[in-house]
Amino acid sequence: MKTILASALLFALVGCASVDYQPYEGKADAVWEGQGGTKLVVDSIDFWDNGAPPRKYKVVGYATGAIGAGYGADAMIRSAIASKVKTQGGNAAILVNGNTSHLGFVQASPTMWMAANTRELKYAVVRYVD
Repeated sequence: MKTILASALLFALVGCASVDYQPYEGKADAVWEGQGGTKLVVDSIDFWDNGAPPRKYKVVGYATGAIGAGYGADAMIRSAIASKVKTQGGNAAILVNGNTSHLGFVQASPTMWMAANTRELKYAVVRYVD
């Protein structure tokens, strides 16, 4: 029974990524321009994890995605955030913060314990203006 409960908990932690979006409010004419960096395209959205786009853009909001840490966690978060970027009229996301939090340990079997961690990525949602 403990194994079933532990498996269910781990599945819930690793399941779908949840995304919290908060719109940005500031000067309407605030335009930024980055110097470039590393870019990964996910679902036709540019993800900048090191640096910022070498073109003019406006910040429209911030999206934070969280999921159980593990293989593929970042890819699942980026996919969920790409969906949110599109619904907000954005073209790209710039990494602001990436964290992994340790929640504790889960007993997967009588002799095996597994770490329960969460992965969280926060991105600025941006719209290109050039």
